[in-house]
Amino acid sequence: MQVDSGFGRRRARIEMIALIDVVFLLLVFFIYAMLSMTVFRGLELDLPRAEGVFQPETIVVTLDRDNRLIAEDRVMESSRIVSWAMAEHSRTGSPVLIRGDREADLGVALGLLAELQEAGLEAVSFQVEEERP
Repeated sequence: MQVDSGFGRRRARIEMIALIDVVFLLLVFFIYAMLSMTVFRGLELDLPRAEGVFQPETIVVTLDRDNRLIAEDRVMESSRIVSWAMAEHSRTGSPVLIRGDREADLGVALGLLAELQEAGLEAVSFQVEEERP
């Protein structure tokens, strides 16, 4: 007499419970690794909060490699640029953007920044280029 155990009729199965356990363990490992890298290597900062909209119009002052200040396609002295930038800012409300050449002296750019701030203009920034990998 032959007894049928049913083993030959069974189809192959993939046990999902063990697979789900392994996936969750990997997920926990990667989350823990990511958090440990950011928490322990970060600096504690109290960053300012700001609201507003991005203004594409800016007052552009260019500093070329020969340390000449250029505004409206004309070379000007720093005192004249400050008065021009103040007039443009009061008229349009746009911020001032200082575009400096990489080979220009930093002292000239910082001097212009100081003169603009002494004149009462707080919306001044430097244009930088993103680093490319």
